[in-house]
Formats: sequence, structure tokens, C-alpha cells
Amino acid sequence: MVKETTRKNKLKYSVEAVYVGESIDLKKVQESLKQYAFLNRDHPLALRILKDQYLVLTKFGVVVFWNIQEKLRKQIAKELNPFVRSKKESYPYQEKIKVVVGTAVDRVLFGRVDLAELSVDKIKIISYVLAQSSALDRYEDDIEANLVNLEGFMESLKTKGRVMLKEKDLLRQIGSTFSVKQTTVAHLSLFDKPDEVWESPELETLYHRLHLEFELQDRFDVLDEKIDFLSENTKMLMDFVIEKRGNFLELVIIILIAVEIVLFVVDIFPKLKLW
Repeated sequence: MVKETTRKNKLKYSVEAVYVGESIDLKKVQESLKQYAFLNRDHPLALRILKDQYLVLTKFGVVVFWNIQEKLRKQIAKELNPFVRSKKESYPYQEKIKVVVGTAVDRVLFGRVDLAELSVDKIKIISYVLAQSSALDRYEDDIEANLVNLEGFMESLKTKGRVMLKEKDLLRQIGSTFSVKQTTVAHLSLFDKPDEVWESPELETLYHRLHLEFELQDRFDVLDEKIDFLSENTKMLMDFVIEKRGNFLELVIIILIAVEIVLFVVDIFPKLKLW
């Protein structure tokens, strides 16, 4: 148990999930950041930073701060940098929620979670759902940007019968689309229920209520549909590029044949004049 409180002595936590990069190497974090107290060794990884201040890390690149102020956040971010893949100075993907500990019952309200008592498992589950929502924001943006680009290609094909881009740019776009799809699918596979949920009805109820509050299932389903649509249209673009290359090779062959015929005629023309 992390902390027990009575209803007369409520503790309030400001919890914020921040997307910091494509992934975090949790094993290396445990090997390197030994100055902090690790509350568990599995995923998501929870750490006690100071009294009533916690940090939760996920494999899919989200850090969750519990009552940690900006100055300390920057220090922690600097310490985590070597273990974050594809990091930027900042991403615009965050989720916030208030957690009040010491209430009569556990309940999930709009923008707030009430808990009778706080435990490591509850810290992990609340953090996990916020982290999922933040990561989904990132994937939704990536997919949407690629869909907008594909829409432009398809509109050009529809109205003009051709894509107004060089093949190099077109291939770059296809590569970007496949990269987004691969990253999204790979990381969505991490969005399973935490192990603790399977072992406790109380924790399962908390998880499902948070899941509903952030509409995660609906967002997962919409994202999955967009990925399928993106895949189908990307395949169409690939077929277009292949056909374009085939047509170009056919044109080259025709030109070569024509040149050969011209050379043949030029070669025999003097001989015909001799006759």
C-alpha cells in the first residue's frame, strides 16, 4: 500500500500524462536511475520520486507525473532522454486528471478520480489509461495527416488522371504512410489490459470506468478503420507507381526499337542509291 487516508484527511494529486517519444527502454531505466525508489518491475513502471510524488513510465513513450512540479519534471526528462526513442523537445499530447484520495468509495467523475485509498496498482492503472489516451492522440494525428495527403493524391487522379508529384516525392509519401502504419499497429499491440486488472474485480472496475471516461475503445475502433483505409489506398498508390514504371519501360523499349529502325534505314539507304 502506498498510502491510506481517512475522509477527514484527503490527499489531492494532479496527474498529467505527457508523450515524450516513440518508446522508452524500461529495462535500461531500471539499470541506470537507481537514485529513485521503484515500486514495481513490470509494465507500466512506477517510481516514487519524493513524498506523495510519483512517476509512471510506459513502453510506448508516455511519462505520467503525479504531483511533480515543472522544475523537477525538467530534471527527470533530462535523466530519461538517453532511454527515449524518437524524442523531440516537446509533443502536444497530454492528458490531465485530478485524483482525490480519502473518499468514501472509488468512483470516476469528469476530470477526476475519487479513491478510498491509494495503492501502487491504482497508480499504475490510472496512469496507464491516461498514457494510452495521450499515445492515441499522437497516432490519430499521424494517421490523419497521411489521410489528408492521400486524399490530395486521389483527387488529382480523379480530376486529372495523374498525380502532380515526382515519383521520388510519391515514394517518400508511401514510405511515410507505411511507417505510420507500422508504428501504430506495433504500439497498439501494447494497449492491452494491465495484469493487475485480471486479478482484482475492484481494479477491473476502476480500469473499465476510466476506459469509458476517455472513450478509448471507440477511439481504438476508429483508428483501426482508418489504418485499414490507409493500407488499401497506399496499396493503390504502389500499384500506380509500378504501372507508371512499367509504362516508362515500355516507352523506352519503343524508342529504342524506333532508333534501331532509323539506324537500319540510314545504313541501307546509300546501298539503295547505288542500285
